[in-house]
Amino acid sequence: MLTAVPPDLVVRLGHGAGDGRATARALLARTVAAMAGVPVGAVVVDRAAGGAPLLRGVAAGWHASVSHTRGLVAVAVSRLGPVGVDVEAVRPLPALALSRRWFAPEDTDWLREQPVERLGVGFQSLWTGKEAVAKLYGTGLRGGRLLRLRTAPPQPPAWRSTIDDPDVLVTHRELPGHLLAVAHPRVGH
Repeated sequence: MLTAVPPDLVVRLGHGAGDGRATARALLARTVAAMAGVPVGAVVVDRAAGGAPLLRGVAAGWHASVSHTRGLVAVAVSRLGPVGVDVEAVRPLPALALSRRWFAPEDTDWLREQPVERLGVGFQSLWTGKEAVAKLYGTGLRGGRLLRLRTAPPQPPAWRSTIDDPDVLVTHRELPGHLLAVAHPRVGH
């Protein structure tokens, strides 16, 4: 569980083979069951029209988000309101070129200030944060439009999204070989 998230938000990680969808669905059901204090069989997980998880039955009105990448799945369940999660495997990539193509100039300027050996991690940190915010809003990345909006750079343990919503907090973690971002409502707002 992440330390910088509200108490009514649970984030869990699991290891999975293949594309991770079955592992993510099972982990989501176990997480909801544990939060609700019911057997896993009492949990109903459907899919919303856009593909996001939709909780019914004992967890009706709760919010969930899932993400999966090479060997790792992440689920986030919230009783407070919408939530978004993204997990990515760290891998080599042309960070500055991708940043210039997809991100706001300020994001690329921030990335240029990072040590050369951290460029890929810096880019993927920005990416996972933006993806988590897009999932929280339920909009997806809309062909890259949300990627171009300025977000604050990752500052562990958390960074505030500046995508027109000061009440959203993005919690960011570096894991062995992976990056995780969770977007959730700011507590106390």
